[in-house]
Amino acid sequence: MGEDFNILAWLLMIAGVAIHRIEAISIKKYNEKHGKGGFIFTAILSFVAMLFFIVKDIIADPSGLNFTLDLVMLGLLGGICYASASYLTFVATGCGPFVLTSLFLSYTVLVSIGYGLFIGEPATVFTYIGIALILLSLFFIRAEKKEGKGVKITLKWVLCIIASFVGSGALSVLMKYQQIRFNMVYDSEFMIIVLGFSAVSMFIIGIIKDRKNLGYIFRHGTPYAAIAGVANGATNVLNLAVNGMIPLVFAAPVRSGLKIVISFLVSRFLFGEKLSKRQIVGVVLGMLALIALAIPDPATW
Repeated sequence: MGEDFNILAWLLMIAGVAIHRIEAISIKKYNEKHGKGGFIFTAILSFVAMLFFIVKDIIADPSGLNFTLDLVMLGLLGGICYASASYLTFVATGCGPFVLTSLFLSYTVLVSIGYGLFIGEPATVFTYIGIALILLSLFFIRAEKKEGKGVKITLKWVLCIIASFVGSGALSVLMKYQQIRFNMVYDSEFMIIVLGFSAVSMFIIGIIKDRKNLGYIFRHGTPYAAIAGVANGATNVLNLAVNGMIPLVFAAPVRSGLKIVISFLVSRFLFGEKLSKRQIVGVVLGMLALIALAIPDPATW
């Protein structure tokens, strides 16, 4: 990993994962208290996150936004992935346990790693050890009915998780692909298209589906969605920055490992979900994975 080791990148990655958990907590809290209006909630979240990128671009580049046809097409495709994954994550968070939803979505790291290796990004033996430890960690972390208080896994939850996994994984690949294709020139523009499409499409669907409850949804959902949107926008900005500093094959699994640790802390102390002994082992394995992934290439020692 040697030359790719960047302390700033790792710090930004840790910050991004921590902020991303704020988004997940906001979604879970809204689901617990209200549990309706997922399309409108996703639309507000997307809109706030989009504003985040617009402001960022205005501050960083006074010359303004620039769009090309190829970028717009990629952005629309990314918007479909983002909108579907975000809404399905909202549903999954509402009908399943916070910790399992967070952890199973961490499997999207496999898509990012696969793409990183496909485009020739470097990997070391420690990369594969770290990946193996993450997978082993997720295996140990999975809940067992006999150890818990009867965690209920429904078919609806499983289908939502699988579909969200596909959408999130595809978006991460598109984000990296556009950076390579456009030499990281249009990061903000790409995300503005993605989030703008998500906001418009989810808002239209929400008005059609939940028109009778719009007042209630906007009144109660806006504060939670706004917090989630700010966290989402900040996370995406940090992720794009990190992807430009270090290879995706390293960044993706580290994000996954960090999510394991933070998700379990949140689930235990905020939502009262108790850890079993085997789940504690899983958390430890996740930490070991981070250590393995941070070890430089032995050839550079």
